[in-house]
Amino acid sequence: MGFYFKKPEQQRQFENSHKPAIALFSYVTLAYQLFFVAWLGLVIEQLLLLPLVLTVGLAIYFSRTYIKSLALVFYVLSIALFVMFLNSDLPPIDLSAKPYWPHSVMPLAIGFMLSPYLDITFHRAYKDSTNPKASFALGFGVFFLSLIAFVFYYAGSLGDIFFNGALPAAIVYPVIAFLVLQTSFTIAAHCSELKNQKYLSFSRLTTAILAFSVLVMSLLALLKGSNIYWTPLPFEETVYKSFLFFYSLVFPLYLIMGQSKPMYLWILGICTPAYSIGFLLGGQYSYTLTIGVVIILALVISKHRRAVLS
Repeated sequence: MGFYFKKPEQQRQFENSHKPAIALFSYVTLAYQLFFVAWLGLVIEQLLLLPLVLTVGLAIYFSRTYIKSLALVFYVLSIALFVMFLNSDLPPIDLSAKPYWPHSVMPLAIGFMLSPYLDITFHRAYKDSTNPKASFALGFGVFFLSLIAFVFYYAGSLGDIFFNGALPAAIVYPVIAFLVLQTSFTIAAHCSELKNQKYLSFSRLTTAILAFSVLVMSLLALLKGSNIYWTPLPFEETVYKSFLFFYSLVFPLYLIMGQSKPMYLWILGICTPAYSIGFLLGGQYSYTLTIGVVIILALVISKHRRAVLS
């Protein structure tokens, strides 16, 4: 993204042309963060985890004039938590790949490549930088990459707690602290930009976040562990994986299709079953993700050929 926009005017034009999609991206991201934290708090029997994240997020929001300094502090703290986690008594990390990994890589890669263009906080970073190329290269190639390494390293242990209860929660307290920092910062950053760009007022944002938080906590309390009738997954895992559908298909496909709304809806309808089966059922059904990706790639090639011929 930092290399795609050649001039600030190009970035501003893009942002102005896609305001509804950028706003929707933030709303989905906020919902994703809130749902995950609520689920985590229920799993480790710490129901105050979500209120804690919201409180920290509110403090960051009101300190947004120092957001760059806070970002640096949070990064240093995150690395310190990573070091603490490495020194804890953990089972060895499992580096073996699942047999179906090739089917999952492409849709997630497409999502990672395209979704950032709709992230309002990345647009803020671009506008505030005197050298966007260097900023994005350093941000993604060093800072973000090191945090993703932390996520990769703790994912197995956190998964054992979520799905198997195989590890005491105390082992992953550094991970929980890391998640509190990162989700709080993400929520505050999106809320700050939504207000600055006049998408929603602070009062409406806080009302929506509080209402959604109460709804999520209530649904998890009532339905945690309950199976959705057409999947073998419990309610909470089904909802969590459904968010991947937005980042891997809904948003990237929107960018690929450009302004062709009817065709976008058609392709979205065609690919939705393939992505739903691949992400929700997974395993031997993961091949449906490849079918969806092939459809999208065929669409991209077709669009490119028509552009060349015209």
